[in-house]
Amino acid sequence: MKKISRRACMALAAAGCLQCLAPWVHAADAPATTFPDKPVRLVMPFPAGGMGDVVARQIALDLSKLWGQPVVVDNRAGASGMIGNEFVARSAPDGYTLLLGISQLVLAPSIYPKIPYDVQKDFVPLVRVADAMAVFITNDPDIHSLKDYVALAAKSPDKYSYGTYGAGSPAHIHSEIFNRNNKIKTVHIPYKGAAPLMTDLLAGHVTLSFSDLATPLPYIQSGKLRAYAVNGSRRAPLLPDVPTFEEQGYKGLDVLGWYGMFAPAKTPPAVVKKLRASLDQVLKAPELQARLTALGLLPVTATPESFEQKVASDLVYWQKKVAENELRIEQ
Repeated sequence: MKKISRRACMALAAAGCLQCLAPWVHAADAPATTFPDKPVRLVMPFPAGGMGDVVARQIALDLSKLWGQPVVVDNRAGASGMIGNEFVARSAPDGYTLLLGISQLVLAPSIYPKIPYDVQKDFVPLVRVADAMAVFITNDPDIHSLKDYVALAAKSPDKYSYGTYGAGSPAHIHSEIFNRNNKIKTVHIPYKGAAPLMTDLLAGHVTLSFSDLATPLPYIQSGKLRAYAVNGSRRAPLLPDVPTFEEQGYKGLDVLGWYGMFAPAKTPPAVVKKLRASLDQVLKAPELQARLTALGLLPVTATPESFEQKVASDLVYWQKKVAENELRIEQ
């Protein structure tokens, strides 16, 4: 009888192990082949009616058509987005609960002493949807430029106020950075949404705002509000006559906000791959690109890896900016 070598025995044993593992491997792949086979929840961590809500509902509609399954938008607002973010972070990692996050997600850890989740450990970045520019708008008859605002606010800071969508929001931090860079101090008035802020801005109850583009655009076009600057390194396509802050000599407002899709950490890689592929297909559709552009957003075509890098770099950026300006929000 011919002896079987030790190496051959090991090879046979390995083959047997692989055969035993095969059913488990196929079982792990199974969720991706059937996903989604039930409704998917898309959490928007801010109130209904704002631009984020509009974006979330458009993505949900397009994914529903693609998958043949309902994608339901769930507005879980509060605590500067942290309530909705935490809900997704603690949800089952099966792909059936997703988050449309905004750049507030990476800003909050720098300004709040306690965050109920870890941005890099509790979420999987799926795709960056679009970048969001902010516009400096006012209804004050005495303000005709950024320089006017800085000069007037330096003389009478208590007379001027700025409104935002909430304490700790990107607009709030951008406003404070601008004020501190220019040695002025004005009153911050936080609002619970875009509608009440625009109402008070038009009525003159609040002096100005760093706002998204879509909400005030009709008022800017009609002359009811005036726009004097946008952030970022280039002008907004919808407001080509409005210069950037940097063009006017005001630094420190170059980083744009963004919208991005996330899943809970530990979502199976095969499901993550399918989610990314589906979102990529939806976001590249000309109709959605046009819709995002009409909202004043800048559609992004980037790899998932580049979005992960963006999340990491923005966390570092905001930590540095907040520390430099000694900004902190009490919880």
